[in-house]
Amino acid sequence: MQAATQTVTLTPAIRFDEEGPFSLLLDDGTQLVCEHVVRRVPGARLVCRARWQERAVYAKIFVGPHAARHAKRDRRGVRWLQERGIVTPALLHEAQLPEGAGWVLLFEAIEGARNAEEHLASLGGDAQARLRLMEALVVVVARHHEAGLHQSDLYLKNFLIEGDRIHTLDGDGIRAGRSPLGPRRALRNLAQLLSKFDVEDEVHLPHLLQVYAKVRGWKTDARMLRRLVRAVWQHRHEVAQEYAMSKVLRSCTDVRVERRWNRFLAVARPEEDPGLHELLERPDDWLESPASRRLKTGNTCTVGVVTTGARRVVIKRYNVKNFWHGLKIALRRSRAARSWCNAHLLRMYGIATARPLALVERRFGPVRRQTYFFAEWVDGPDVAECFADPSVSEELRRDLALRLAQLLHKLYLLGIEHGDLKADNLKIVDRQPWLLDLDALRQYRHARGAWYRRRHARDLRRFLQNWQGEPRIRAMLESALRRVYGPDTVLKQAGIEIIEERESTT
Repeated sequence: MQAATQTVTLTPAIRFDEEGPFSLLLDDGTQLVCEHVVRRVPGARLVCRARWQERAVYAKIFVGPHAARHAKRDRRGVRWLQERGIVTPALLHEAQLPEGAGWVLLFEAIEGARNAEEHLASLGGDAQARLRLMEALVVVVARHHEAGLHQSDLYLKNFLIEGDRIHTLDGDGIRAGRSPLGPRRALRNLAQLLSKFDVEDEVHLPHLLQVYAKVRGWKTDARMLRRLVRAVWQHRHEVAQEYAMSKVLRSCTDVRVERRWNRFLAVARPEEDPGLHELLERPDDWLESPASRRLKTGNTCTVGVVTTGARRVVIKRYNVKNFWHGLKIALRRSRAARSWCNAHLLRMYGIATARPLALVERRFGPVRRQTYFFAEWVDGPDVAECFADPSVSEELRRDLALRLAQLLHKLYLLGIEHGDLKADNLKIVDRQPWLLDLDALRQYRHARGAWYRRRHARDLRRFLQNWQGEPRIRAMLESALRRVYGPDTVLKQAGIEIIEERESTT
């Protein structure tokens, strides 16, 4: 049965929480039916999959005091793309909303196409297909630059894959010059694109620079490659930190935030339901109820698992021990907030961790008191249980050791220190390791600096300590680490002997 469509009056307080179909009356008398919200920027913009005059379209709805300027900039960017031969969906119609409430741009819907982020996710572990996608996008960006175009908002979602054709989206981020982009500006912009891929794909940067240079007619050298590598790392780090350490603490596309004098709430928009709301209103009642499964009871942290509807939720309550402890934590970022931010950070990097659901801080004005972190329960054994399970074959144990080594190496490349890699903070789900307990996790700006290498070596030592009394399992893990890390001397710092010849994987 088709959902009812309601007509809404658009104001700067547009119904950004609206999920179901709704319709808008345009100032030319036509009606736009928004079927699905693709993206929302509260108080500024809404992007919908929609129907207009019985035609499938994508609608960009601009509201707020800068609506006219943003719509004009988007319109102008689309015109520049078209004039300079870059493939982009056609702008079909533009209109205002009644009473000057905003502007609407309607774009052609490319049937059967999906954005590059979705396409990349569908490729899974196919390394060659991932590389082909990277090459194709680098060629498109090189053509932008050769045409004098600079896209200030280079996200994978801003490219639409239709077979062998790639459409450039989001005219709002397009800037045009009279001549092709020079090396310094071009490499910084190319780095924005490449930083959106997995850190382990950086092994392809020399090849991708050659692909880019061929389109531009450039010759490359070691200095140019170093500049690209440095720019990719810097941009990846800055974007991740801005999103995970700042953006998820304010209302945005992914998170809804409420601020009161006595409470701060951040909740993941896709996860909101009545059951979660009930948890957020009475977390102590749920945590102390007989139905709660207590995982930890401590002076500073209480952890329990509760069930609401079909969902199992972990509640971590960070307690205030005494007056001096309360004074110490009152004005700094809470452990619950660090867990919330770090979960978003890992998920942004494609590292499996419990889905963050909500953050609640009890406050008295700016002073923080008890805080709560809510996450989805991860159902699976920890790594020690997996290795100890007699039903797990030797082949599966070696595969698990390799996957663990790959996870640790990815943390190493990203400059991330976990701080407490004990076995029960690593769970196994569908043969994949999941990283838990994130309130001590930290990312370093200089990932290859001596200080960070010492911290990572400490993480490795703590990880291997889980099998201190099981030499056979420890040897298997050390072998996997040598295979993944190669001759990197960080292993030696962790007390792992480096063997020059490549070890057999059997």
